[in-house]
Amino acid sequence: MRIIISLAAASALTLAIAGPVTAAPGDTYKAKKAACEDRAKGMNFGVHFIKKNRWVKDCVAGRHSA
Repeated sequence: MRIIISLAAASALTLAIAGPVTAAPGDTYKAKKAACEDRAKGMNFGVHFIKKNRWVKDCVAGRHSA
């Protein structure tokens, strides 16, 4: 019983020292861009990749939130 309590205390101490895990600044951008690219795949841009890329950039910026 004493071993279990000491292990629990050690793991709690380790978590307290490590602190909360935060995402890197670029991770939110990458997630937004991936979501916008998935939405763009459903649209029919055809060979107009420049138009698609512009749409993805606008989507990441929040101009196409629908």
